[in-house]
Amino acid sequence: MTLLKRLLDFYINSSIHVALAVLSFCVLTGYELHLTTAPIFYSAIFCASIVGYNFVKYFGLAKFYYRSLTTRLKYIQLVSVLSLMGLGYAFLSLQYTSQVLLFFLGLITFLYAIPMGVKTPKNLRSIGGVKIYIIAFVWAMTTVTLPVLESQQALNLEHWILVLQRAFIVIVLMLPFEIRDLDLDQTHLSTLPQKLGIKNTKIIGYALLGDAVLLEFFKQQFDQSRFLIVFFSVAVLAALVFHSTKTKTRYYTAFWVESVPILTLILVVILSLIQKA
Repeated sequence: MTLLKRLLDFYINSSIHVALAVLSFCVLTGYELHLTTAPIFYSAIFCASIVGYNFVKYFGLAKFYYRSLTTRLKYIQLVSVLSLMGLGYAFLSLQYTSQVLLFFLGLITFLYAIPMGVKTPKNLRSIGGVKIYIIAFVWAMTTVTLPVLESQQALNLEHWILVLQRAFIVIVLMLPFEIRDLDLDQTHLSTLPQKLGIKNTKIIGYALLGDAVLLEFFKQQFDQSRFLIVFFSVAVLAALVFHSTKTKTRYYTAFWVESVPILTLILVVILSLIQKA
């Protein structure tokens, strides 16, 4: 195993990559809505994403196999602890409304992984057919509603349209994962590929991406550059869904698919630099 591959695996497994994806969506929201948010807010989102994802992925391992944890997992624990400390510091600097919503989203994340004291379902993740929508809800609220509240703006129709648009995109982001795990997921999870098959799942994904593009025309003012940005992310995501199979490696989903928000933000930065030149 090469050093580069070990670093890439750690980058993905420690949830740094997915945290950058969430952060990219937040920055894109700020760009589109012309929000004014302090850097400490983006630090909170980044740290919260690492803490939340690592908690969901590794809670069971840390609880039951602490003494036998590998060095890699111990480093991931260290990243999680440092992120939790960063989140605690940044949380105190947020607006009260942002703190309340972030706490609520954190509670959902907690219940997503932790048994709720009843036999069935054991946690939110085990409820059949809702996992993908819980993730979309948390991502959309985190990357749209939170930046708006932190900027002390009142939520309006324009913001809720963006929430819906972001939720559609996040649902489609999850489809390659569900397709890859079709033979691994338990049947009671009732994922879209389990219920509808891979072909129909992809068709639904294309339809949701089409709806995400159409929502641009329901916003108060049509902006060509903003439309091109949405179209770019939708086109890239549609191509990734098209090529999704059960045999794709985890790098295809955990790296390339989750890179879509990051690539979109890079495009925005490039376009901004061109406009200023």
